Amino acid sequence: MDTINDSTLINDLIQINNDRIAGYKKALEIAKRLHINTLNNIFFEYMHQSEQFIQELKPYLQPQTRPASDGTMISGKLFRLWMDFKSAVSGNDEKSLLASCEQGEDAFTKTYKDVVDNQDWEITHDLLLLIEKQLSIQLEAHEYIKTLRDNIK
Repeated sequence: MDTINDSTLINDLIQINNDRIAGYKKALEIAKRLHINTLNNIFFEYMHQSEQFIQELKPYLQPQTRPASDGTMISGKLFRLWMDFKSAVSGNDEKSLLASCEQGEDAFTKTYKDVVDNQDWEITHDLLLLIEKQLSIQLEAHEYIKTLRDNIK
């Protein structure tokens, strides 16, 4: 399997997926606190989706590089703190929770689109196809979260 010259890219993608997992764990906590059980399955599905994305990305790390990060990005940690703050201050309801989740999906989309659109990365064609596939799957999830939010009266 081909590898890329810059493992930082792969680790960044793994970290944004870790952020997404942590964000949906936080969303599950908030949903439980608000007694909103209807979203649990979708939150678990998107957590699993990012776990799968990470497993697909790991083989592209160069063997001599450090292992894939289990951490999250600072922006992801700040996002989860903001999510807590927002749910405490503004609408403690399903619509507010979904709006917060959509913002997390926005951050994920931006990270992936930056990779796809940046021609400076020295990545293989196979890796680019994988990243584009993951972005496409995530965009469907993003749209679903947005639709759920917009359909709440």
